[in-house]
Amino acid sequence: MARRKKISSSFLIGAFVLIGILILTGTVIWLGQTQFMKQTANYVTYFDGSIEGLERGSAVKYLGVPIGSVEKIGVAPDGKLVEVVMQIDSKIQIDRKLRIKAEFAGLAGGKFLQLSYPTNPEVLDAYPKLDFEPPYTLIKSAPSGIEEIEIAMKEVMNNLRLLKVDEITDETIKFLKSASLFFNNKELYSTVTQFNESAQHLNNILLKADESNFIANLESTSNKLLQTSEQLIAFGEKLNKEVESMMLSQKVDKAFMQFDTTINHTRKVVDVLGFRGEEMIFTLNETLQELQATNKQLKKTLKAFTENPGHLLFNEPPKVEK
Repeated sequence: MARRKKISSSFLIGAFVLIGILILTGTVIWLGQTQFMKQTANYVTYFDGSIEGLERGSAVKYLGVPIGSVEKIGVAPDGKLVEVVMQIDSKIQIDRKLRIKAEFAGLAGGKFLQLSYPTNPEVLDAYPKLDFEPPYTLIKSAPSGIEEIEIAMKEVMNNLRLLKVDEITDETIKFLKSASLFFNNKELYSTVTQFNESAQHLNNILLKADESNFIANLESTSNKLLQTSEQLIAFGEKLNKEVESMMLSQKVDKAFMQFDTTINHTRKVVDVLGFRGEEMIFTLNETLQELQATNKQLKKTLKAFTENPGHLLFNEPPKVEK
């Protein structure tokens, strides 16, 4: 019997020690999860709307990172606002631009507190004004996501109210009437019709001019004038070469040496050369005059065609010279 009692006592002692170790381990883990070992500071914020779903122990996050928890929820000293006391990691820097708002944690309806720096000036100023001294360092609250949407909708509606819809409607109606009168103007249709008729008439003239031989004859005449000018230039160059190649000085010396015997023959040759030279110059002069007359006539023809192309294209041909 004594031996059995001794075994039972040892078993109970071992079980008690094991249970104690398990409780101690669980306590350490729980304290670690509840940030008991971390240095925290108390802060307070106030809401003027419903925070249903927020409870003691709810997380406090900075841009999604857990940094603390809700310690206490109650009514503010003024009896109107909701007071929320929080424990936040003391390493977090809290300044005047930081705002806190309640956000949904999931579909179950739970909420947590989110710290952030809003950029919208209206959100920065949308915090409840206090007429009492808060017990801890104050973090100003900001509207939640749904409340921000409500603020944006109110701003849109206010801007719509500022719009002068009646004046815009009247101006639009006036513009539409003016546009209708402009496009229904008979003078506009008449101008467009005349423009189309003029374009068609010009197109017909160009087609008839293309079908006739006027342009071809004009090009042929220009080519002939160009060839004549080139021939005159070539003739002048050839004449200069012949004059240079005549070697008159040597012939004159030889003529002086044979002066006594060939004086009469030389006079005849000189007379013949003089007559031929004068005749050649006279012929060249006539050719130049005819060329000038042809050029003048061509200018008159081009001028007449420019001023009145129909007169040349549709005029009766001249009578055949007999």
